[in-house]
Amino acid sequence: ANVLFLESPVGVGFSYSNTTSEYDLSGDKRTARDVFVFLLNWLKRFPEYKGRPFYISGESYAGHYVPQLAATIFGHNLNSSTRTSINLWGIL
Repeated sequence: ANVLFLESPVGVGFSYSNTTSEYDLSGDKRTARDVFVFLLNWLKRFPEYKGRPFYISGESYAGHYVPQLAATIFGHNLNSSTRTSINLWGIL
């Protein structure tokens, strides 16, 4: 198994932004979109992980972020015929 840990939203834990005004724009949808863009770029950088089963988990307020990210991935996969899709198998 492979595990990828992300801290979100930006400004939490060791994550940061070079533009401090970004902190005022955070929210559930923005966080889901930011993580989604990160995942797409990560899969471009490490294409050997494309197509592998993908699960999302989180704790605490991630009970809001995880479903938002799953919905973002699901919507992207439905509307994606040529773009990178994420092989989402489940959330926990």
